[in-house]
Amino acid sequence: MASRDDILLEEAFAQKPMSRATFARLAGYLQPYRRTLVLNLGFTILATISQLLGPKFIQVGMDRYLTHWTTAVGATRGLLLVSAVYLSNLLVGWGLSVAQVKSAIAVGQGAMNDLRTAVFEHIQRLSLNYFDRTHQGRILNRADTDIDSLDRVMTWGLSQMLASGLTLAGVILLMLQYDWRLCLAVSAVLPPLALATHLFHRFGMRAYRRLREQSSRITAAMAENITGVRVVQAFTREEENLARFQQIQGIYFDRFLDAARVFHTYMPFLGLMSGVGVAIILGYGSTLVLQREITVGALAAFVLYLGMFFGPIQTMGDLYNAVLSTAASAERIFQLLDTVPQVQNRPDAAPLPALRGHLVFDHVFFRYDTTPADTWVLKDLCLEAKPGETIALVGATGSGKTSIISLIARFYEPQRGRILLDGLDLQAATLESVRTQIGIVTQENFLFTGSVMENLKFGRAEATDQEVIEAARTLGVDDIIQRFADGYQAPVAERGANFSAGERQLLCFARALVARPHILILDEATSAVDPQTERVIQHALERLFERRTCFVIAHRLSTVRHAHQILVLSQGEVVERGSHETLLARDGSYARLHAEFARHSSP
Repeated sequence: MASRDDILLEEAFAQKPMSRATFARLAGYLQPYRRTLVLNLGFTILATISQLLGPKFIQVGMDRYLTHWTTAVGATRGLLLVSAVYLSNLLVGWGLSVAQVKSAIAVGQGAMNDLRTAVFEHIQRLSLNYFDRTHQGRILNRADTDIDSLDRVMTWGLSQMLASGLTLAGVILLMLQYDWRLCLAVSAVLPPLALATHLFHRFGMRAYRRLREQSSRITAAMAENITGVRVVQAFTREEENLARFQQIQGIYFDRFLDAARVFHTYMPFLGLMSGVGVAIILGYGSTLVLQREITVGALAAFVLYLGMFFGPIQTMGDLYNAVLSTAASAERIFQLLDTVPQVQNRPDAAPLPALRGHLVFDHVFFRYDTTPADTWVLKDLCLEAKPGETIALVGATGSGKTSIISLIARFYEPQRGRILLDGLDLQAATLESVRTQIGIVTQENFLFTGSVMENLKFGRAEATDQEVIEAARTLGVDDIIQRFADGYQAPVAERGANFSAGERQLLCFARALVARPHILILDEATSAVDPQTERVIQHALERLFERRTCFVIAHRLSTVRHAHQILVLSQGEVVERGSHETLLARDGSYARLHAEFARHSSP
């Protein structure tokens, strides 16, 4: 659920005026396609000119061949000629419109794809603290729904705006050519139109921003319940969650009505003003025809041009409606893109050389952004892991074990102190050079859609198939994979649903080993496997531990008893450290944990 601070922030954001900088930034995504865009605008101009010529041909046909021609044969020939020219103009306009549509799609969809790619790339590089404080559904809403809402403006906005502007300018010039008095008469509807447009701008932007924000909350609620569906069903929370979702949906419905009310008041008003304008022209223009001050053909052309005058205004009103939605969505997208990762390469960052694995925590203090300012998750932490050593981290939930390995992998940065790798400050190294030399297996055992082979090569794409197979055989995963008809090319379902939790964990072990890390981190990595499988894994990992610095977090103390150092943590501090035998002899915190584990493990 959204926090109260998030809701207040979004409500305040909804009151901001529409920013020109937002649209200038969107226009930047059109720059790579400027040549196609220029062609598109050229086709638009030519198609608009073709459209403006239509009433002129009708006027010529009426005035020259219906009212002033003396013979029926001559009139028929003349009308056929005008009809042929009119039809030819329509065909040319149709061809230009087809070219205009194709070029508009090429420009708009190319820019949309670039924006989607930019958002996807940026999300992958955001630090974990952003995901700690931002709901998954809100991120998905920006990356999906908000981008989709830009389609109308990005693809058709410029061409429709140009066509409407040219049509309006051309229509006004042509109507002035016929009779200035008719133009003056129809201008009576312009002040109400200007006032309606001003009100539409004022209330429409606010309504569409509020609508987009509530849409984000719907997506967030949906994503949360899909992710936690097992928990929902286990605690029979279906009815309560449905009621909460209906409440959110009800707010969305009200805000949709507000936005629709603004739009569907403005557009019918445009239609009303168009009808009033036609009525004025027919009444006053007919008088001028009877007084022989203008021709019937001129009046007919003027009425047609008047229809073309209000048509672009309606199109621009509809387009402006899309612009309001686009502005709200674009601001939210750029808000995401402007989020600076907390953890990033320094300007002078240098790649780490191949690591030996000597790691030192030098008086490290750390807390999360979501942690109260006066509460440290890790307090004055000092530890040293020499190359090839296995360091075990044990302690109660919330004692800081996972925070330590998150700092090693530079998922977060410490607020105080230093972390040294082979004597080099970790923050002075590039993220890529750090993470490519670290292998992590967590209890989440996340697999991606694709083949088994692609998942096992996830950390080192250049690994050979034989290397992958050897790693799988080392860990006893080969038999699990070979039960599928396609073996290593077997598809992996979403989140690895076609494997059991233990099998997914074994595949994650193999994935880490294929990556050939210099530092190996196991975060509750054996929690999803049974004790017998755990013993097989431990035997297979013994040789690997000899060549790597390893950090192991485990509640099963049987998996850490052979570690070179065991650190017992409590509330972010190391309260005991030493080997398994040393700590048991001390009869302190570790001994109590060991006794409790033995009690729960006994049959």
